[in-house]
Amino acid sequence: MIKEKDYTLHEIMPMPDPQFPIKAASNSFAKSNAEIFSTHWHQQLEFLFFMEGEGIIFCNSKPFKVSPGDLIVVNSNDLHRGYSLSSSIHYYCIIMDTRLLQSKFLDNCETKYITPIEQNRVLFENKISYNPAIESCIMALVKELENKDLGFELAVKSVVFQLLTLLFRHHATTALSEEEYQARIRNIERLNPVLQFIDNHYTEDITLEHLCSLANISRFHFCRVFKEITNKTPTEYITSLRVHHAETLLKQTDMNVTEVALASGFNNLNYFSRIFKQYKKISPSMMKREYLEKLKSAKH
Repeated sequence: MIKEKDYTLHEIMPMPDPQFPIKAASNSFAKSNAEIFSTHWHQQLEFLFFMEGEGIIFCNSKPFKVSPGDLIVVNSNDLHRGYSLSSSIHYYCIIMDTRLLQSKFLDNCETKYITPIEQNRVLFENKISYNPAIESCIMALVKELENKDLGFELAVKSVVFQLLTLLFRHHATTALSEEEYQARIRNIERLNPVLQFIDNHYTEDITLEHLCSLANISRFHFCRVFKEITNKTPTEYITSLRVHHAETLLKQTDMNVTEVALASGFNNLNYFSRIFKQYKKISPSMMKREYLEKLKSAKH
């Protein structure tokens, strides 16, 4: 039996300065086809700007392939996780609490823009391809938060407003009502134990009945809520995790295709091959052959 993780998917995001709730980090990852960060969600906005390498970031189970210059916007309460596709990845991560932009006196900026972001009544596109104006904002934020020169707080707020203006004008997608927002939060919290269980046991047999019992809701209601939050059916969600795990094993181990299929939760080799090709546009045997050829050429 695999040991359960002792945390929920909701990540509490501490800030270096609670009175100025924004932080930036430079992150590097030196392993291909591996998890960069596991599934989680938080209430703060998050910006991931990629400088080097390629990866796949899932936002609410929707995959976004990223390359240098791409920006991932993680909206408040978005379930997200990331995987590397390159042997070397470098990206900047900026996490911001919208309280940074609130003032003592309620004004139009807060009521029309900041509060709707905080309450998920406005959502931004999750992936934005290279845009020089956005890159300029991200790099300015990184520089100001790193150097902390006199007046950096003023500069940071100024740049954040520039960035949000670009997002509102060109990349705002969805508006949720207050009722829809509250319902989404309840459903995310309801699915927390389900998603944790799947993350720990996706290579094993998983029944829909057991997932429903973890969420303590009926089968019909469970399937609707799961699709609403992840954009996938439970079967699609589990299959995508198994396929990604299989890809990692094919590329990083000496296991043959049959062994990989069984280790990834597929008990039928023909079904595994068909599903794998459907997801990856290449058969598992061909991927394994390419991996072995690259390994052989690297030795010469």
